[in-house]
Amino acid sequence: MNKALLALGAVLALGVTPAVSQEAGFLGGIQFDKNADKYEVRLGGGAYDAGPFTPESFDGGVVNGEFLFPSFDVLKPIGSPRPYIGTDIAISDDPIHVLYAGLNWQAYLTQRFYLGFSLGGSVNTDSKRTNDEGSERDLGSNILFHLQATAGVDITEKLGAEVFLNHISNANLGPSNDGLESTGVRLTWKF
Repeated sequence: MNKALLALGAVLALGVTPAVSQEAGFLGGIQFDKNADKYEVRLGGGAYDAGPFTPESFDGGVVNGEFLFPSFDVLKPIGSPRPYIGTDIAISDDPIHVLYAGLNWQAYLTQRFYLGFSLGGSVNTDSKRTNDEGSERDLGSNILFHLQATAGVDITEKLGAEVFLNHISNANLGPSNDGLESTGVRLTWKF
């Protein structure tokens, strides 16, 4: 499943490259507050328990959804991040579902292509699971940190697409820190 997501990400990047390489931005400056005044809905799916920092002992899919709010003026000095709330709903035999919230930054390298980063916290339906093969996933707590990385493109002024990586863990603050990740693709709608 990871190879398919990487291939899809590469196709997205290759499809975007010719269009964005001629746009102003990258060496002319990175824009952080482009969508600071907008709401945004993100919806997609991907692979459950798949990412570079967690063991892939569980498998399945994940339905991902997020809602972003406009940034507050007080956040302008730190790049106008937008507050967000989101969820990973696992489609697996041994699921751990996640509800998360925090702040999201977007750095536009061109007028249409951006990289994103989110930092916040999560509440999870379980802190420990054992799958049918006997592999255990011990997150250490039901309340954890949430980190997210994205790469996206604005297809139109309102519609976009992005690849995402969600990482949930306790940053080694607990007795166990197996972590949980999801990777996937989603559509975005700004209004």
